[in-house]
Amino acid sequence: MFVSSIDLVILGIVLEKPQSAYDIQKDIEYHNFSRWTKISIPSVYKKVLQLKEKGYLTSDDGRYRCTECAAYL
Repeated sequence: MFVSSIDLVILGIVLEKPQSAYDIQKDIEYHNFSRWTKISIPSVYKKVLQLKEKGYLTSDDGRYRCTECAAYL
């Protein structure tokens, strides 16, 4: 499976602590990840949903958790 740099950023952020998509986006802005990879606010939300559909993230209460991050990071 191909894992993009945006996927890795998102998985790394939620590996640290469960976060909502909004909090993930704010964390990306805070750390200026857009300097190193093409990442935009709409792409964050889209990628979070894609990662959830693929089974890499779970969410019970609006905060996403990494299910198998260690295998990809």
